[in-house]
Amino acid sequence: MSTFFVILGLFLLLQSLLSLAAAARFAHYCLRPRFPRQNRYQPKAVVIVPCKGIDEELEENLRPLLVQEYREYEVIFVTESATDPAHELIARMLKQTRRSAWLIAAGDAHNRGQKVHNLCAALDALDSIDRKAEILVFADSDARPTRQWLAELIAPLGDKRIGATTGFRWYLPIKGGLLSQLLSVWNSSALGLLGENSGFAWGGSTAIRRETFEKLNIRKRWEGAVSDDYALTAALKEAGQRIKFIPQCLVASHADIGLKDLLEFTTRQMRITRVYSPSVWKLAAVSHTLYNLTFWGGLVWMTGPWRWMLAAIYLLGASTGLSRAMVASRLIDPEQAAIRKQWWAHALLGPLSSLLYLYNLLASAHNRRIVWRGIGYDLLSPTETVIRHRPAPRNPRENSPRSPKHREASVRSSSQKR
Repeated sequence: MSTFFVILGLFLLLQSLLSLAAAARFAHYCLRPRFPRQNRYQPKAVVIVPCKGIDEELEENLRPLLVQEYREYEVIFVTESATDPAHELIARMLKQTRRSAWLIAAGDAHNRGQKVHNLCAALDALDSIDRKAEILVFADSDARPTRQWLAELIAPLGDKRIGATTGFRWYLPIKGGLLSQLLSVWNSSALGLLGENSGFAWGGSTAIRRETFEKLNIRKRWEGAVSDDYALTAALKEAGQRIKFIPQCLVASHADIGLKDLLEFTTRQMRITRVYSPSVWKLAAVSHTLYNLTFWGGLVWMTGPWRWMLAAIYLLGASTGLSRAMVASRLIDPEQAAIRKQWWAHALLGPLSSLLYLYNLLASAHNRRIVWRGIGYDLLSPTETVIRHRPAPRNPRENSPRSPKHREASVRSSSQKR
């Protein structure tokens, strides 16, 4: 038994060294000196923000979108219905801003994700109100960008070799509970896939040229999909288009979470990954199975000098996690002090994060059902989604889907202030 663990331990030691090297490359990429560019690429842009329900600190997250330091842009907020609690809050915000912004209700989704449905409704509205916007930007309502976020995200698209740019989120607990810290550690491991040539475009902070979006027929790919970003990423990769991570677009996502919600959220992410990117899911399954078998099994069965090997593996993992947290504290300047308070979690909770991943992988291995914002889905394939249930409507009249005519009326009424 000890020989078996030694072999696994040596393999895991090599894997830990490679992970630390990847974290060092990521830190070098993010923190390398940047020189100010004159006449930055700033064509007209539209930011599309799907919203559902009242997130924690929702208003604080959305207000920065209306005051970006960017020459010319519009914002389209989309809710499922006019009775969604977020709809009333956003309508009030729009009355207080001079930014060109729109608020529309998309209606119920059928056989695709509600978020994807909301995005498509915004694109339909955009086609009818503004053909001049050259850049499409997608943002999530639970992330809080800085005022330079939009300019930083779009500027690299002046290089035609780049198909899309992306940011990513950094979970920042509001009260600092252990489970919320664990969520941050769990989520941060995806940073290893980002860089000059990123493995994916995160739907909460992505910019793409409108002509590229239409040429790749991404809206068609969204038919039947529940994951907007995986579908967009697949289209870009099949076309040989590069996805570039923009370090300055790492955004804070403030959240506190309990055990039930933590397990539901992380398992949902892995079920979506299994359907839309099975190769990534399989790689994660092998990696975390080996880690947990070696680390936790080794603690139980191994004695003597082999424990020093486990200590080395732990210290390498701690260095990797700490490196990511230190980079994040440099990139998200307004939250620097808060992220520094997380350093201990990213240094110490790696083994617990891997154990959580193992649970997610086992739970997602034979089940493709998820619940997202209260709506239950069956993920049959990347292009086939069945809606199993949705929350009871706040108003019975809101249960039926809105027609395009109804959506357009919502657009006009929210723009009268202009």
